[in-house]
This record gives sequence, structure tokens and C-alpha cells, in this order.
Amino acid sequence: MTEVYPGCFRGTTAAGHTVLVEPMPELRSVAVGLWIKAGGRDDPPEKEGLAHFLEHMTFKGTSRHTAAEIAQAIDLLGGHLNAATTQEYTFYYTEVLEEGLPAALAIIDELVTAPLLASEDVARERVVVEEEIRAIEDSPEDVAFQLLQEVLWPGGHPLSRPVVGRQASVASLNLDDLRGFFRTHYTAGKMVLVMSGKVEPERAFALAEGFRAPPGDPLPSRTPPVPGGGVAVAERDVQQVHLVVGFPTVPLGSLDRYGIEVLNAILGGGVSSRLFQRVREEHGLAYAVFSTTAYFSDAGSLAVYAAADEGRLPQVVELLEAEVEGLRQGLVSPDEVARAVQRLTNAFLLSLDDPAGRVARLGTAAALDRTPASPDEVVRRLRAVTPEEVQELARRHLGLEGAAWAAVGPSAERLRQLLRARVEVA
Repeated sequence: MTEVYPGCFRGTTAAGHTVLVEPMPELRSVAVGLWIKAGGRDDPPEKEGLAHFLEHMTFKGTSRHTAAEIAQAIDLLGGHLNAATTQEYTFYYTEVLEEGLPAALAIIDELVTAPLLASEDVARERVVVEEEIRAIEDSPEDVAFQLLQEVLWPGGHPLSRPVVGRQASVASLNLDDLRGFFRTHYTAGKMVLVMSGKVEPERAFALAEGFRAPPGDPLPSRTPPVPGGGVAVAERDVQQVHLVVGFPTVPLGSLDRYGIEVLNAILGGGVSSRLFQRVREEHGLAYAVFSTTAYFSDAGSLAVYAAADEGRLPQVVELLEAEVEGLRQGLVSPDEVARAVQRLTNAFLLSLDDPAGRVARLGTAAALDRTPASPDEVVRRLRAVTPEEVQELARRHLGLEGAAWAAVGPSAERLRQLLRARVEVA
């Protein structure tokens, strides 16, 4: 066991699990997260949605307990148990009282080491996953962001694929696919167990030794994406146009990420951001307008989203372009940078009051093979961002030429015509 930074400890179990513990002794609860270093980008070709489907199947019962018995055990602890699959990892998480920690860990261990994976459950859960896909397809915002990924990471790169899969790919998944993915990826060397709350490090590491996942081979190397540009449009029976513009940025491990976060906060990361104030407050052109960032082990992006009436979209696009170019061409004032840094710092520090927030921060970093930075280091790096750095990052990453555009609206043809004057429509 070693100290990553004051109050945060890291070690490896005899079986090979990475363990991170950050005690919060003033609490009565403990948050637990188990990360598996495999997600949607690790789905085999033509098997989109496999990692996500397997996550669903682990809750359908194990070799020792039925799904109902597992649900009852969690209910008795007064906690909750859930899971999620992302592009690069799958994670299971719960939060229970201190005395419930051994039982919670035993349940998570059972889910990820002894899932039943029964053929009769595959058919039933396939219907559930297909309904989840339909729900996403019914959301124009989700469709726009999925289209953006396909333009931003072209050539069929795994990052461009929907984590939940598509109807056709999910329909093709079978029991052998699930068992093969489980054997390959649900192994000790690809697992990160994180605990935060009322738990002593020594007790946490002792309990972690009880996990039974087998050893396994390292995760195969992933191919970094080559960013692309252009436009993708989709037609839906909706009253608004949902527009997203994306720019490739930096991976999670880049120190430029702190400056990118400040840049994002200034552009569209809050209600005082330039885009929100200009598009919504000054001109009243859209209800929803924001920018957001995403980071992977080998790539990253900044995306701007707006939903507006089709007739107002040309003005929205003009304002969006003007704000992006304004950041690239003009130096941001020290006061604006200071406000953005303060907003980010306060939000980060507030998240540390929640053990689940600490678990998510530590687990995500470790799952992407990064050493978690201390809270003091995060704050220091945010406060070190300068107006000159913000402008340089905007110049480097927010070039409208070659940007990725995606739009969903009532007429695909009208969207193409609208955007043709600005970008080359694919």
C-alpha cells in the first residue's frame, strides 16, 4: 500500500486487482466502485453493444443467487447498486453504511466473477436493451451527439460507435459472444476497486483480497482515432433543429486539459458563459445552448450544442461562429478567466464532499491508466491557467474549418442547404 497523495492510498491485491481508498472518517457511509478496463470501443467488429449487453446480463443472477435475491440483499443494506458502460470502461457502484461494506463488496464480487449468463435471460434482456436503443433514437439530442462522434472519429473507429449498440448488432449477439467477452475482460488485472467514505485503508485492502476474479492478459493496445470533419444530418419529426459542432482536443492525460476546461467554461460551460448569455439571454434564440468536453485515453473533444427553431438556426450558427472566433482572435480578460477558474474550482471542491464523487474521480483516472492528481494539484493547475493559454488553446483546437457538424431536424435537405455555405456537406 502506497500513498498516492495525502489521504489517498493505492495497492494491488494478490490476485492483481488495483485498489484505491480515500477515507472520509466523518461520514457514516462508504461509496464503492469497481471499474473494468473494457468498454464499447473494445467490442469486436460487428458486435456493437456487447460490453453494454454483458453489463446488463451480470444483474440477471449468478451461480449462487437469483437476480431477486441480489436485489433483496442490496435493499436490506439500505443502499443501491447500479452499473454503466462507457466507451473505455464498465463500472459497478454502490453506497452503503459502513457496516454494510463487506456484504456490498461480496455482491459486486459475485456479479463480476460468477454471472449466470443463461440463454433464457439473453432473449429477455435483449428486449430491454433494444428498448434502451429506441429511447436514445427517440431523443434528437442523443442522435445529434451520436452523429457527431461518427464525423469526429471517422473511418469506423471504435470511438464512433454507440456504446449501447444498434438494433441489428444487438440482435446478433449470442451467449458465446457474452461468455467470450467476459472471459477476456472480466479479469483481475483489468479491474480497479475504489472505496471512499468511512473505511480504514487497512480494512479496505483486507476486504479487497476476497475478490475472486481470475488473472488475465493485458488489454490489447487501442488504435488512436484520426479526427475528421464534415457534416452528418438526420431527419426526425421534431419541431426544433438540434445542432452540435465538435472539435478534437486532448486526451485525459494531457496537462492542457485544465486550460481546455477553462476555455469550455468561458465558451458555454455555464449560465454566465458567452454562448448562454449571447444566444439565449441577449437574443432569445434558443432555450438550450451549452458546450461540453469529453476525454479518452488517446483523444478528446469539445462540443457546442444548441436547439432552436429552424428559422432561427442561421442566427444561432452565426453567433456560435462569432463566439468561437472571438476566443481564437481576442485575448480573454483576466477577470473572465478568474471567474471561470473560480466556478470550476468551487464545483470540483464541492464534488469532494460526496464519497461517490471521489470514487468516480479516482476510478475513472485509474481505469484509463492515469495516476489521480491530488485535489490541491487540481486546484493549483486550474488557477495557473492564463488568458494567453486560453487563447492559444482556442487557436489550436477550435478551428471552424474542418470542424465536425451534426444536425437533426424536420428536413435533412434543408439542413444541408443551410450548412452548405459554411462547410462541405458529406
